[in-house]
Parts: sequence; structure tokens; C-alpha cells
Amino acid sequence: MTDEYLEREDKYEVTAGFALPDVTQAAPDATLNTSTLQLEATYYDTAESHLRRHGISLRRRKGGLDDGWHLKLPEGDDRVELHSNLTSAGVPREFSSLLTGIRRGLKLAPVAKLSVTRHSHRLHDPSGGLLVEIADDHVNAVTMGEVAMVTEWREIEVELGPAGDSELRSIMGKLLLKAGARPSTSRSKVITAVGPLPVAQPREGLAGVIDDYVQAQSTAIAEGDLALRRDQNQIHPTRVAIRRLRSTLRIFDNVFETEPAGVLEAELVWLAGLLGAVRDSDVQRERLSSQVETLPGELVLGSVGADIDSTLSDERDKAWKRLRLVMNGKRYAALLGLLEQWRVDPPYTNVGSKKPKAVAKFVHRAEKKLYKRLDRAAETGMDDDLLHQARQAGKRFRYAAELTEPIMGDKATDKVKQAKKFQDVLGEFQDSVVSVDILRRLGARAGTKPGSNGFTYGVLLERELQRAEEARAAMRELHR
Repeated sequence: MTDEYLEREDKYEVTAGFALPDVTQAAPDATLNTSTLQLEATYYDTAESHLRRHGISLRRRKGGLDDGWHLKLPEGDDRVELHSNLTSAGVPREFSSLLTGIRRGLKLAPVAKLSVTRHSHRLHDPSGGLLVEIADDHVNAVTMGEVAMVTEWREIEVELGPAGDSELRSIMGKLLLKAGARPSTSRSKVITAVGPLPVAQPREGLAGVIDDYVQAQSTAIAEGDLALRRDQNQIHPTRVAIRRLRSTLRIFDNVFETEPAGVLEAELVWLAGLLGAVRDSDVQRERLSSQVETLPGELVLGSVGADIDSTLSDERDKAWKRLRLVMNGKRYAALLGLLEQWRVDPPYTNVGSKKPKAVAKFVHRAEKKLYKRLDRAAETGMDDDLLHQARQAGKRFRYAAELTEPIMGDKATDKVKQAKKFQDVLGEFQDSVVSVDILRRLGARAGTKPGSNGFTYGVLLERELQRAEEARAAMRELHR
């Protein structure tokens, strides 16, 4: 059995002689309960520290009220903790599966053993609800690498209970700081035990401008993998990260070596297609269902809303199953490994050594390409295919401008806003084009089923064609 909850915790570094203040000052009406526990924990990671790199910790702990396995995942400024009461020596299959993408298929093995003497101070409100636990931990740690390191330290953890709030968290923090505690630089005991990861030297020149963006997208895709394995709807953010990375490869093409960039883009296109099949079903189901709800009752003949929802839900489920199957395959694992290589050491060419201000030339080229495609579309009366090409160019222009904001400042920000206006209109147009295809398909099928007809689908189709025409008109206005 696995439990999950949001861990709202702050950690503080203290000296061996630190005197814990009277914690009841933070909640005068609370009842204080104290206890001393002996905890033994073994932490796990890959040989390449993949969990630590992503701010994840995995441990098997004995002692206290929550024996078993604990997996902690970043969640904003806090962490989500998953607890399995299994006490076997092997990593629970559920946790191992969740971490498949993060660990790149590598084995999880012990990296440190910790022995903790915990003096627990728990404050309860008058109704018995746990407000906060202040854990005064005396830690002895032994790492399990090629060279064993033995360390010991003392730290204070402040973790809010179900009845605690952010105000209490702040008051408790001020109380500890006043007593001489310092905010911890480590989010987890295992980081204190094994030490922080080495910090790479920032790259200089044009490559330095691009590097942070490339790393951010590679990390976002990896974190999207973890979210998807937890059945969280992170399809859209993951697709956006892929688009941004692909756009960077395209716009800054001669900054990267051609062959490895081509290999990465081909694999990103493949993954984007799988994600897109899920996302498109979600978008269209919401779009078309809401339109059915706005129709007058006399125009809705039959179970149109239910049929749309059922059909697109089924298509979404099939697309989701295909995606999840692929996520356990070799090709997908190889792509994640490739992204890790690009995150650590992108294959830059000598062009990357140019001065940072050279980035403006690439943005200008992307902007010029957008307007060239818009001109071509305008010459043909805003042809569907040409508008789609302009939409793709608009995305690349926007992401290129985003990347350059640290260098170009407000000028780049203005270009992002400009590109977003085009994207909004062209995105609406593209959604209408996709909706038209779906409605034609569903309407034709309805005409062959006893007791149903395609009348309402025809009404919806006409509405979508009108929306597409309105988007064309808006595009003409923007293009002037």
C-alpha cells in the first residue's frame, strides 16, 4: 500500500551545542508532546546520481511510525512524499517503475546509510490536530561509494502537520533563526551525506546564451516523464518543452553540429507525435463539448454531446496507452539518454564562441521567415496549409525571442508578445481546421446509425468554418 502527501518542511543547520528554543512560543494554545526515536535509513540512487540531480530522494527506513520505503519528489518549494509500508530489501516495483525515465534504466543501489537520533517535539491544537513537528536530529552517515566517508551533524526539521499553516511555519522559522539556526543548503539528508553535485562552469559567448535554455527544456522533458508516469496531465508542458528545444535546433542550426542535432530532432518529432495524439483529443473534446452546450435545444438532435465525448475519450485512451507502452521501450529510453547528453554537453560548433550579442541575428532571421510565410499565405487568400506553416514559423520566432531575453531585454520581450498575438490567432485557426475534420468524420458516421442523423454535426461544422474564417480575417488585420 502506498500513501501520498505533500511534505511542507523546512530544514535548518545548527551547531552541536545549539539550544532549541521554547517551541510553544509559536503556538501558545497548543499541547506539546515529546519523544525520542532511533531511525536507520538507507538511501538509494544510480551510479550517475540521477535522483540527486533531479532533487529526488529514495530511502528505506526503520524506526518510528512510518517504517518502509519513502520516495520524495520536488513539488514547487515543497516535496511530495510517497510512502510504501513494504519492508523488503528490494526497491518496491511501483517506485522503480515511476523512476524508470529519471534513472535511464540504470539500477538503483545503496549510496548512504544514516543513523538518526531524533528528539521529536509535536504541537497539537486543542482538538488534537497536529500543527507541526520539530525534529531535532543528530545524524551519523556513512557513504557507500568506492571511498566511504563518515560524517556526523545536527539539524532541525520543521514539518507542518495537517492542522498547520504557512503563518505558523513562518513564526517557527523566525524563532529558530533568532536562536542561531541557519536555513539548510540541502533539501535532503542524503545530499549532506554524499555532498552536492559538481557545478559545471557556465559556457561563454553565444553558446552560453543558448545553454541555459537547452538545459531547461531537457530537464522539463525528463520531469514530464515522471509526472506522466504518476498519471498527472503534463502532456501540454512536456510538448511545449519539446517544441522549444526543436525550435532552438532549427533557429540556431549552425551553432550545433549537424548530425547529432538531426538525430535529436527526429526523435523529438517522434515523441511529440505521440504526446500530440493525447493532447489533441483532450483539446477537441473540451472544445466541441462546450459548443454543443451552447446550441439551442431544438438544434441538438440525438445524443451528440455524449457521442463526441465517448468517441474522443476512446481515442484519447488509445493514444495514452500507446504513449505509456512506448515509455517503457528502448527507443524512448535512448531518447532520454540523448537528452541527458545534450543537457550536460551539447555539441556546439565554433559559431557558439561568437559574442552573445550575435543572438540578435538569429532572432531577426526567425522573424523574417515568419513574415515571409505570412506574405505567402496572404497572397493565396490565407490558404490552410500556408497558415499552418506560418504558425510553425511563429512558434520558432517566439521561442527564439524568449531565449534571448537575458541579452536583448525589453526588445526581446516585445517580440515575444508580438509573436504570441500571431500564435493565438493561428492556434484558433488550427483548432478549427482539426474540429472540421472530426465533425465531418462523426457526422458521416452518425448518418449510418439507426435513429441518428448528422444534422447537429452539420450545425457545428458550419460554426467551426465560421470561426476559421474569423481567424483568417483577424490574421489579415494583424498582417497589415
